[in-house]
Amino acid sequence: MRAAVREILITILLALLFFVAIRSVVHNFEVNGFSMEPTLYDGQFIVVGKAAYWLDSPQRGDIVVFDTPRLNHGIIHRIVGLPGELVEIEKGELYVDGGKLEEPYIQGHSVSVSSMKVPDGSYFIIGDNRGAASWDIVPRRDIIGKAWLCYWPISQWGLVPNHSWESESGDNGELGIRALVLR
Repeated sequence: MRAAVREILITILLALLFFVAIRSVVHNFEVNGFSMEPTLYDGQFIVVGKAAYWLDSPQRGDIVVFDTPRLNHGIIHRIVGLPGELVEIEKGELYVDGGKLEEPYIQGHSVSVSSMKVPDGSYFIIGDNRGAASWDIVPRRDIIGKAWLCYWPISQWGLVPNHSWESESGDNGELGIRALVLR
């Protein structure tokens, strides 16, 4: 009897240890609302990689989940502005440091945001559905992780389409944004 109780306790302890270890690396999240359409839809469940930014910084085009203390729950949006950049949205069109970025994944063009500099240690984040999305400046510490995998509904199972822009040096030595690539 004593051996059986010991085995049960060890099994429960190991299960808890595995649970804590897995939750420190990944997080599940339900998409609520329409702000990320047409990329992600209301009711989808995704896996968020918390470890994605342990050794690397968030990049433009990453779809991330972040905490919003004023709403008391997580939000999922796309990073479009990096620390130190000048970001402006005019009728849904994104401009970074004065140059227009093509965003083939957006829907709607009704939002406009006056030109603003993204503070150091923060990111400019907005949803893909510019007709229904809000935008925010999010400190790095509030980013939970990078959206990685959609697992529900099963018909939409697959990797979350994060995007990035390759850069090149311009004639004046400034870094310019050259091409959008899916990663």
